[in-house]
Amino acid sequence: MGAWDNFILRRASAARQAWPAGASVRSSAPMPGTLCHLRHVLTGRLRNGATHLITGMPEERRAELAQRVRAGRASRALLGRAGRWYGRAPVPVAGGLGHLLYVSTADLPLDHAHAGLIVRGTLEPPVQEALRRLLAPGAVFYDVGANVGFFTILGARLVGPAGRVVAFEPVPACARAVAHNIELNAFAHAEIREEAVGAHSGAARLLVVGEASWSHLASTGRHADVREEIDVAVVAIDELVGAGAIPPPDVLKIDTEGAELQAIAGMRATLERHRPAIVCELHDTNAQFCALMDDLGYVTTNLDGPQPVASAGPVHALAQPR
Repeated sequence: MGAWDNFILRRASAARQAWPAGASVRSSAPMPGTLCHLRHVLTGRLRNGATHLITGMPEERRAELAQRVRAGRASRALLGRAGRWYGRAPVPVAGGLGHLLYVSTADLPLDHAHAGLIVRGTLEPPVQEALRRLLAPGAVFYDVGANVGFFTILGARLVGPAGRVVAFEPVPACARAVAHNIELNAFAHAEIREEAVGAHSGAARLLVVGEASWSHLASTGRHADVREEIDVAVVAIDELVGAGAIPPPDVLKIDTEGAELQAIAGMRATLERHRPAIVCELHDTNAQFCALMDDLGYVTTNLDGPQPVASAGPVHALAQPR
């Protein structure tokens, strides 16, 4: 039996007693058989289909179509009505671990970088598979850099009501989206903290990019499409865990657009004491990340391919305690 299998067995064994016998995890769609449920099903399928159709177009075709629509008064009015209809109700995820969970269309514009992947349920399959293996019922999951909360609600489904999910997202619009998606699925065991995660608690400058998914702390560089600069709260995980504000994690997912080393620097004591698994998206920090994980007694694996993490470029890495 390999190190991965031993790790999963240890996680499952540790969480098993916290999970009630016979309990199941499911999304909180309206009660089947009600008119509300029927409306959710029908409008959800329409919105899901519309999202698939539009986001499945080649980028050039979408840009051409948008330009033609905006050129006419009648088409602009129709587009406005369609946009209001689209954002009026949530859409169910079509597949993957998020199958039939709901996401808020009001917080997921069709030009969002991940809109099509989210509604199809195909966003970052290696990350989904890692979480499926790592998150046992009753576990504690941190989603650091939650964006609109896709992995937050996936984690909430996997850990179940006996578990806990804590999401961190400093972009105000994205944090609101996470809150809406948690509420839509009635995941009372999940919460969103509108904060960045860093080496020390305090404040920092956040650069809000046109595509909010790529917003980042000013300390990591500057994106070409910065639209706004705001001050945001920063928290260190060690301080939160040490104060008892949140329970220690079993698994962390980190996607902080280049600030991953800062985030890890602020959770060293937590990693050393509680030994959670880490799924991290790397942004030109591969060698430093691998060295830091090795220093902390972790083994690093490339989730996206066979190349060694240190030289693989932008990838998702899994770090597990030895």
